[in-house]
Amino acid sequence: MKRGSLTLPGLTAAILSIGVLAAATAAQVAGGPAVRRERGDGLEVRFVAYPWRPDVFAAFEEGRSPVPASWAFARLDLQGTFRLGDRKLSPGRYAMILTPKTGTLPMTFELRRFDGRELFADPTVMPPPPPGETAYKAPATFSRDPEPSPTLDVTVASYRGEGSVVTIRYGDRRLVQELTPAEP
Repeated sequence: MKRGSLTLPGLTAAILSIGVLAAATAAQVAGGPAVRRERGDGLEVRFVAYPWRPDVFAAFEEGRSPVPASWAFARLDLQGTFRLGDRKLSPGRYAMILTPKTGTLPMTFELRRFDGRELFADPTVMPPPPPGETAYKAPATFSRDPEPSPTLDVTVASYRGEGSVVTIRYGDRRLVQELTPAEP
């Protein structure tokens, strides 16, 4: 037999192995977390519906030990110029980040500009914040949500040129951010 050639039994085993691997990969993709998208006028949010972890969120809010690492929970793509609070946001890609309370500093919500890499290369892992320039940062004041969500959920409601409201729901907590169109 020549080197590198397969016999019929070897070829059959190779084909079966490829089939089993393809089926396992398809099952993993179908059953694993997927990146979700929410679109509004001039913006898009991508996120993974991570399960609610009240213990982890309490550590974020209260600064409990061990303090969790900051979490890039969503990606915001802006096609136009918007204003969030007193900050003007240029078109581009931003990581939406929660940073836990540390000492006297409260938990914060941050938008950080970052390069074009995909935040959710592995959707089974809560990604750390990417390097980049902070475009917006403020205390994250979540309110109690009367309709708890079992997973992270981000929705966008746009109002025909008036702006968009981005609602972040995680468990029994909700944070609302209003983005209004701005001149470049």
